Amino acid sequence: MIRITGLIFIILLAFGCNNGDKDTVTAEMVKNPVSGKADNKQMEMPEITFIDENSDNPKYFDFGVIIQGERVVHTFRFKNTGNDDLVIRSTSSTCGCTVSSYTKEPIAPGKTGKIDVSFSSAGRKGRQHKAVTVLTNAQPASKKLVIEANVVVPN
Repeated sequence: MIRITGLIFIILLAFGCNNGDKDTVTAEMVKNPVSGKADNKQMEMPEITFIDENSDNPKYFDFGVIIQGERVVHTFRFKNTGNDDLVIRSTSSTCGCTVSSYTKEPIAPGKTGKIDVSFSSAGRKGRQHKAVTVLTNAQPASKKLVIEANVVVPN
């Protein structure tokens, strides 16, 4: 009985592996200009580009030395350098001391928007490194913003 059950299992396994092409998804079927071959080579996609004339790294900001208990805010500016409306879906931070707000309406190609990142240094001391993840409808969908501060305790 065990041999028959084993034989049936092997037969089902062999016939269960269908290598037919009719159910296969190919790269040509995917309409994603990043991961597949799209029929429309001019596919419209938004693109988020962070801008800051005063910095070589517009996705990073250092508040420098701040006093414990201080709340500081930095505005990250960005531009839609793609050719379709850019939408920020959400932002999230690595801790509750860092809060962000952003432009809610779609950003047309060539237009700019902003993300305000607020850091509360209450109860913190020393070098602080915090990240904010920005999720958009662009490719790649996720971008990371970083803020830093050196929090000192008042005498």
